[in-house]
Amino acid sequence: MRKLLLACTAALSSLVQAQEPPGRVMLEGGIVGGNSVACPGRYVGISGQVAGPVSLYGMVENYRCVDLAGSANRFGMSVLLGRSKWLVRPALRWGVEHDDGSISQTSEASSGASLTLGRRYRARFILHVGNFSRSPPMVLLQMGGYFSF
Repeated sequence: MRKLLLACTAALSSLVQAQEPPGRVMLEGGIVGGNSVACPGRYVGISGQVAGPVSLYGMVENYRCVDLAGSANRFGMSVLLGRSKWLVRPALRWGVEHDDGSISQTSEASSGASLTLGRRYRARFILHVGNFSRSPPMVLLQMGGYFSF
């Protein structure tokens, strides 16, 4: 039994080491929701590594509800907190959200965090906190998938 466990561990570690680290560009998409007046919506985004752990990102959120329809654009930068070869990669984010005023104020700063699972493709979770003039501030959670190349 012990030999079987060691063989499985060796095979798994060689499989994990054989995978490539993520690429410099990431395309992502998924659902978005939170405590704002906006109903759950969809988002698409792109991010690109600039230098070291710093990346720039841009995304569009699209809401279509009975009482609300509109889009919000979000752009900013993120800083990776770990190594790019990790299977789970946390990052901090800072940016600006801009829309036509139907979802939030016309432009507002936001900060947040993200958790990326996998190397070339898998799942991504992003938390944005913005509109600090409101009490409580607007909190959005994005859940989706990504492809890195």
